[in-house]
Amino acid sequence: MVLTAGRGGAGGAGAPPPFSPGRPDADREQRSERGQRGSQTLEFALVLPLATLLAVLALHAGLLAADLVAVQGLAREAARAAAVTDDAATRDALEQAAGRQAVRVTLRPASPRDPGALVTAEVSLLSRAFRAFGPRIWLQARAVMRVEDR
Repeated sequence: MVLTAGRGGAGGAGAPPPFSPGRPDADREQRSERGQRGSQTLEFALVLPLATLLAVLALHAGLLAADLVAVQGLAREAARAAAVTDDAATRDALEQAAGRQAVRVTLRPASPRDPGALVTAEVSLLSRAFRAFGPRIWLQARAVMRVEDR
């Protein structure tokens, strides 16, 4: 086997020495690691707004679901109250049950109601969901009860 000097080859005189920390190859390796860290930071910066948006949307979807359950409960409570009391007492009870949320109620027929007749309560509740983004969402529910003897 013939080896030429300075051209490299397996074990030849021109073969580069093995890796050593003082060599320019070490600088290239450090730059490569910094580049990888930089690309990871860039990827994180690109994904973070999307992840935040998804979390905020999930939070508001939960608020909307909770408000849907609340308006259904308020309508049932309003119909029950209207079946045993007059309209003014029903509205007071409903506003107290709604707390700080805006609520509207429509009772049909208006009091006084005959025992055994059906009373319908239609309730609208201003949802807390998506309020920070501008839209005002009114949720509606209806419940019917039979008027009881007073």
